[in-house]
Amino acid sequence: MADFEDNPEQVFDQPSKSQRKRELSALRDLGEKLLSVHEDQLSMLSPEIVEAVLACKKITKGNARKRQLQYIGKLLRSADNVDQARDLVDRKDAGTRAYTAHFHQLELWRERLIAGDDDTMGEIMDAYPNMDRQHFRHLVKNAIAERVEEREPPQHYRKLFQFLKLLAQKQA
Repeated sequence: MADFEDNPEQVFDQPSKSQRKRELSALRDLGEKLLSVHEDQLSMLSPEIVEAVLACKKITKGNARKRQLQYIGKLLRSADNVDQARDLVDRKDAGTRAYTAHFHQLELWRERLIAGDDDTMGEIMDAYPNMDRQHFRHLVKNAIAERVEEREPPQHYRKLFQFLKLLAQKQA
């Protein structure tokens, strides 16, 4: 007890057991959210994590799935790319600010394109150099014509947004 009286910070320099449990639970939850991420986007994570997530997607039994999620949490705990996994999940999770900001950017691009802003078209083409430019221009042209004619429902308007969304998903 003399140690505590002499130096109280020395006794409590590590997180409590409850805090460690909360952190491990958060990593398991992150691992579970990774299951909803498309396989192509998982490639930015370490190969072990990708393999564990893909294996977990195939498991349907309750306890086996739970063990696999714990294993994914363990891998995330020892991995250097926990922040990458969180960013990846944040882009997919509709409740996060990153997701909202991402969709606002896509909507802003769509509105500028329909307004005839050539700078935005160039900006998007620079951001996504491997996209089908002819199809992109065709979608923009049809969306502009649709707005001029005021057709309901706005099909091309939606198709343009879906195209931009797909581009962003492939890039991520």
